[in-house]
This record gives sequence, C-alpha cells and structure tokens, in this order.
Amino acid sequence: MPHASLTTNKMADDKEDDFIDYLDSIKRKEGVEKNEALAAKQRKKWRETTWAGMLVATVERIGAAPFFEAIGNSFEEGETSTSFYLTSLLYKIGLITSSIIFVYMIGWIMRMIMGEEIVVEQEVVIVEEVTRSQVEAEERAAREKSKKEGKPLNDVPSKGHASVRNRKSKREAS
Repeated sequence: MPHASLTTNKMADDKEDDFIDYLDSIKRKEGVEKNEALAAKQRKKWRETTWAGMLVATVERIGAAPFFEAIGNSFEEGETSTSFYLTSLLYKIGLITSSIIFVYMIGWIMRMIMGEEIVVEQEVVIVEEVTRSQVEAEERAAREKSKKEGKPLNDVPSKGHASVRNRKSKREAS
C-alpha cells in the first residue's frame, strides 16, 4: 500500500499546486486590471493636457479614427503595397507644398517688416555714335524738304551737331 499513499500524496500535491496557480492567476488578473486602470487614467490625462492628445480626441469625435486605422493596417503589407506607395506620394506632395507655403509666409513677414517690395531698377543708356557725314546728310535732306515746302531757311538746321545748334539758337534769343 505504500504505492497508494504515494499517489494520494501526488494528488494532494497536484491539488495544492493547482490552488497556488489559481491564486497566482487571480493576483495577476488584479495586477493587470490595476495596470489597465492606471493606463486609462494616464491616457485620459494625456488627451486633456497635450496638443497631440486633443488632436487624437478630435479625430475620434469626428469619426475619422477608422480611416486612419485602415491606413495604418495597409502599411502592414509592406512597401510593395499600392496604399503605401500612394500614401508616401501624398506625404511628399504635402511636404513640398508646405515648404513652398512656408517660404511665401517668410517673404510676407519680411515684406511687412521692410514696408514694401524691393524693386531693382536699372537705367539703360543707349549711346549712338553719329558720324559727321550722317549729320550732313540729315541737314541736306531737311533743307531740300524745306525748299519743296517753301519754308524759310532759318528753320532748317545748320551744319553741326544738334547740341551746338541748340546753344546757338539760345544765344540768338537772348
């Protein structure tokens, strides 16, 4: 019968072990519940006190959370999926657009500080070289024209450069 007592001892030990395991599982469940309650409390505090938390709460309130969850789940397929490619493309376009808008905003702020736009003006001076023969040809053409029209010769420019003629006529007038 020593054999029977051994089996009963083993059964008693098994029952004790089962009971101890049961108590351990209850303690673990209580610990998990306590941790979940603490995490929920911290999550609530995070949503009320931070910008990111408020944004998440707003997204959940307007009902867009399933949309973002679907996008997140699509990334699990990896970089070869179409949704990943489209999302990364939209991200890049958004980044470029926001960079351009940022540059325009900085320019607008600088313009507000400086008062107005900076305008670069350039003066273009065209220097024309006139030869004596060209001046004489113009004077001849003017005399011939005045002879045909019957104007007096005083109105016809004399030989020489235009500035010389203007100085002569100014002296004569005074």
